[in-house]
Amino acid sequence: MPSTRFVIRAYQRIPVRCNFYYMGEEFLGKGTVTNLSRIGFRALGDHLVMPGMELVARLSLPDRVGSVDVGLVLVRWVRGHWFGAKMIRLNPGAKERIGTFLDTCVRPSCLSP
Repeated sequence: MPSTRFVIRAYQRIPVRCNFYYMGEEFLGKGTVTNLSRIGFRALGDHLVMPGMELVARLSLPDRVGSVDVGLVLVRWVRGHWFGAKMIRLNPGAKERIGTFLDTCVRPSCLSP
C-alpha cells in the first residue's frame, strides 16, 4: 500500500483564474493559474514540465493592475499538463503585490462567482 504524506500548508490557497507565462531553458509556455498562495500556485499549462524543474513565471492577476514577475519557481508535482509550483525567488514588490491581492480575495465577495 503506497504511503500518503500529510502536509499542513502554511498559507491558504485561494481559487483564482489568471493567465500566466512560464519559461524554462528551451521553451515558453502559457497557461492558467487556478489557485494561488503566498508561496506557490497550481496551474494548467500548454507545455509539459517535470518535478524539480526551475522556471521563470509572469502572472496576470485578475485585478488587472498589471502582471507580476516571479523570479524563480520550482515545479513540485506534475499530473499531465497540471502542475504545482513553489515560488522560490520573488522581488519585494512582487511579494507585496501577491500578498495584497490575496488579502482582498479572502473576503467572501471575491470568491463568489
